[in-house]
Amino acid sequence: MSIEAEVFEQAKKRARRKGFLLALLLVFLVLITIIILNSFLEFERKGPHIATIKIDGPIFDDTNFNRLIYELGFNPNVKALIVHINSPGGSVVGAESIFVALSELSREKPSVSVLGETATSGGYLIAAATDKIISRSNTLTGSIGVLLQYPNLSKLLKNIGIDVNTIRSSDLKASINLFEKPTAKAIEKHQQVIDETFLWFKGIVAEKRKLSDINLEEVSKGGVFTGRKAKKLGLVDLIGGEREAIKYLEEKVDTKGLPLVDWTSSTASSSLLDLIFKQGDISSLGKNFLSNSGFRLYSILF
Repeated sequence: MSIEAEVFEQAKKRARRKGFLLALLLVFLVLITIIILNSFLEFERKGPHIATIKIDGPIFDDTNFNRLIYELGFNPNVKALIVHINSPGGSVVGAESIFVALSELSREKPSVSVLGETATSGGYLIAAATDKIISRSNTLTGSIGVLLQYPNLSKLLKNIGIDVNTIRSSDLKASINLFEKPTAKAIEKHQQVIDETFLWFKGIVAEKRKLSDINLEEVSKGGVFTGRKAKKLGLVDLIGGEREAIKYLEEKVDTKGLPLVDWTSSTASSSLLDLIFKQGDISSLGKNFLSNSGFRLYSILF
């Protein structure tokens, strides 16, 4: 080997070693930052405060998030809760589980929902679980209803000469699927499920918001309303944001001067630590990517 080649090889080894050490340093700094952030949040939580959580984006059933809400209800340092909602809705079960958790918390502590750009369908259902709903004047809200969407590839398969044969225990088993056009009986049965779920949703709105029959009929058509119109119809209580939420809480309980502590970000940090340190979590990443497949009842504005 020539002297030039040997010098070049040694330089490559030094560069690889340096890159490896820099990567280790970066990982170390990220971990230290997360640990410091968690420590700071833990310090804030040890005194009386107003907890805040965020519901952002499409809603799916999230056990960890529901557990967080129950923990807030039992935590004596949490004197009240502000829920920031910016969501078009999502799965019915996901919205229902958060609604139930927030309803139980609201029986023990004052709670307020602050609606962001959008709080429709399942997003609005969740807001109805709190004592007060505050909206910006141009927030889009409402869209009270339920839908079931399913793609159908039967025409495409026919055009390319593919047949999908199915053996099933009864006509209604998997009667809505990707590969065949649903029968009239299948559509009728699934429509009954949609109607039943819609009546459940409508009943919650009627009970929580105490709407007149006229207003209940108006908001139950699936339409979307601005915050101004929603206030006239009784879907929201006030026009405003977090400041108005704090004022309302100060009138309900002695929360004046208490800090706001964001619990949502702390759960995100904890999840990252769990992913790094807990055995088997990395193998579940694939399941998370696949978890949204399959048919669900949706309460959502697209």
